[in-house]
Amino acid sequence: MACSGNNDEMEANEEHAQLATNVSIFSSKENQKEWLLLADTVNFADLQSATLNNPFLNLKQNGEDSARITGKVGSFDYTKHLVSIEGNARIESLAENLVISANCFLYNIDTDQIWSNGKTIVTRGNASITAKNGIVTDSQLNTIEFKKQSTRLPDSIQDFKQK
Repeated sequence: MACSGNNDEMEANEEHAQLATNVSIFSSKENQKEWLLLADTVNFADLQSATLNNPFLNLKQNGEDSARITGKVGSFDYTKHLVSIEGNARIESLAENLVISANCFLYNIDTDQIWSNGKTIVTRGNASITAKNGIVTDSQLNTIEFKKQSTRLPDSIQDFKQK
């Protein structure tokens, strides 16, 4: 599965849709949710994957919200355990206080890995880094691997200091 950037297939399948509204899909381990995927509407017409409108993927660490990924459309591939969120896709890290934006993010549930394949911007405060070929990270966003990056330095030395 890859980010398509094209909604034609989704629109063509809407007349054969098996739509559900306000859907939540989640995984639990030891009575704690590991992740929670919400969407305004979900099309279950395809037996291999679901098509999501306005997806919201909430990632958790030790039962607490740690990050969220949002976008305009997405899909959940049942067999590959892969979530794709695209269209002004955005990751907000609650623990690391940063925002990552790209056209599309992919999340592999089995490996707990998030990545993007195109221009991705990581912002914390007034500093931003652009990864021209995307990023790779885990769901906790503790370590982010940048592919072909460029950095915009803050306007003052004060912006480097932790608040």
